[in-house]
Amino acid sequence: MALRTRQDNIILILSCLGTALVLYALHITHNLRAPHFDPSSYSSFSSSNKPIPNIVHYVYILSENTTDFSFRFSAVLSVCATLKYWQPDTIYLHTNAPPDSLARARSGEAGKWTQLIFSIPQLTILPAEPPHNTSRGIPIKLMEHKSDFVRVAAIRNYGGTYIDFDVHPLKDIAPLRSSGFQAIAGRQQGRMICSGVFMTQPHSRMIELWHELMDAWFDGSWSKHSNYALTILGQQLVAHPGTKDMLIVERDAFAPWSWTLSDKTPLLQVHRDQVSALDLVDENGHLPDYPISPSSPLEHWSDLNKLPRRPPWANDWAASYMLHAFSHEQDNFVNIPGFRGISPRYVLERRSNFARAVYPVARELYEMGLIEVDDPVKFPLPLPEREGEGG
Repeated sequence: MALRTRQDNIILILSCLGTALVLYALHITHNLRAPHFDPSSYSSFSSSNKPIPNIVHYVYILSENTTDFSFRFSAVLSVCATLKYWQPDTIYLHTNAPPDSLARARSGEAGKWTQLIFSIPQLTILPAEPPHNTSRGIPIKLMEHKSDFVRVAAIRNYGGTYIDFDVHPLKDIAPLRSSGFQAIAGRQQGRMICSGVFMTQPHSRMIELWHELMDAWFDGSWSKHSNYALTILGQQLVAHPGTKDMLIVERDAFAPWSWTLSDKTPLLQVHRDQVSALDLVDENGHLPDYPISPSSPLEHWSDLNKLPRRPPWANDWAASYMLHAFSHEQDNFVNIPGFRGISPRYVLERRSNFARAVYPVARELYEMGLIEVDDPVKFPLPLPEREGEGG
């Protein structure tokens, strides 16, 4: 018995040492402290009982070696989903693109998908200046990091909802915007807060502190200044008594799937045994209508039996306001069965979880004659003229 007790004590001590080493490693890796909030400074931040503005923000930063926008069809699905479900007052595109790049985007020289996005009446272009260094002189090299800084700076004055181009709205967010919370964000895999979609009042406590924190904590690592900083900050704001500074929603709300192959495969893979929606076109040439959400709220528990049946592999999107698909690098998913990129045909066939989620938007675009079934994932950009060529 004494030997058993001694062994248990040894195991307990080793467990404590292991925990201590993990915590120490995290301290060394991040060297961060949770921000301190002084209640007396609360008046320095904006607070409003009005809904978060119905404004959408996107960011597209051109590198020094890039002269044109290069949108994929998936970006069209994202922007048009905001129109369908959110009906925003304005869609701001914050970009450093020069006037000639904007002109080519509008004319169609940068491809059909780019022209389609630039033809949206609600779209307003706002100039953005990507930072090169933090205030401490640390260089900001990656385009993704430049975008991180631009998105936070851009939304401070306007308020609204920021989303990446691979975030796909699935339903109206008016109930969230009208909840009284000054800022709202959601969890992603690993319980970090996702920085690819968030909403805020202008000059909310969250956005002002994150703006300062991003500059102070940036060290060149992938997400210390973004997801990690927002997670530490958001959890502190939620804990702040007597305020509605921040709401953190569960993972299913904004980012139900992740960037890992184990998530990407069931999201994107094509189920060939499923009947294609393209084979169900009616005599008038209309595709079948498959709404994501029920047309009316449940009145009785037995109404659950009336919901449309799903294939065993199909996800239920009822709990999701958005789908952050983490699909920028579509060309890397070559090992996913049947998947060759997010094209109109791929979505309109409705044979994958992703396609089922965004099908209502693609169907409307098809019915309006804005897309064709065999349009590509991405239209090639024209080759730049060599010196001495051209008329």
